[in-house]
Amino acid sequence: MKILLVVGKKKVGKTTLIEKLITGLKNKGYKIGSIKYTTQDHEFDTPGKDSHRHAQAGAESTLILSPTKIALFSRTLRSKNFEQLLDFVFADYDLVIGEGFKNSAFPKIEVIDSKKHKGLLCSPEDNLIAVVGDTDASLGIPYFSFNQTDSLIEFIEDHFLK
Repeated sequence: MKILLVVGKKKVGKTTLIEKLITGLKNKGYKIGSIKYTTQDHEFDTPGKDSHRHAQAGAESTLILSPTKIALFSRTLRSKNFEQLLDFVFADYDLVIGEGFKNSAFPKIEVIDSKKHKGLLCSPEDNLIAVVGDTDASLGIPYFSFNQTDSLIEFIEDHFLK
């Protein structure tokens, strides 16, 4: 499985970039998954709903199926490491794009907005492979402006999908 992370400080355009990447890669016929890291401990399941009641009764994992979607709520799967979880969920995907996980060893593209933040979170030593933003970080790695999504998609294809 191929994993590419999009990292950056808050409110710099990570989610917008990921939306464009997913759309562009899907339009080229790739099967793309995504994963988002959050530092907040959300209650993803709705209190009072049957699936939440199952968890409250002691189910360690609850899978919800509808005609068009599947949701899995689990307390025990979280104990698996990141790679095990990705293998479990995205085994047959061409690429998984993650938002966050800046401390992971996976390849990263960092989004920067010099008007909001100074400096980068990652370096080439952190497996930073490209920068997207309003100014070149001059790290000797590929740089793409916000309006060069097509070029970035070609870069991703060349490095991850071919």
